[in-house]
Amino acid sequence: MESNKNNVRLKQLRKESKMTQEQMAKYLGVDQSMITKLENGTRSLNVTLIEKICNLFGCSEAYLFGEDDTYIPLNFAFRSNGIQTEDLESIAAINKIVMNIRYMNEMIED
Repeated sequence: MESNKNNVRLKQLRKESKMTQEQMAKYLGVDQSMITKLENGTRSLNVTLIEKICNLFGCSEAYLFGEDDTYIPLNFAFRSNGIQTEDLESIAAINKIVMNIRYMNEMIED
């Protein structure tokens, strides 16, 4: 059941970002059919894909897997139809930095 929620969240994150399955597949380095299988629950995410997806959307693994509903989206626009894999990689790198800063700030506040 957990992976089912994961698949729903993956599709939800992709659609909310107005990304196509093809764009996501290119970013993840997989075939577009793999994205379809991940979203419909016939394939599972591996560690590398989990990390890349979480970095791209600025979410935690716990959120992706449905273990936590806390998600503060980072405000990057994916609005361009011509967004390239390199653009997505840059966005993911920036999101990773921001998520690390958020984590450090949470640690300081505790």
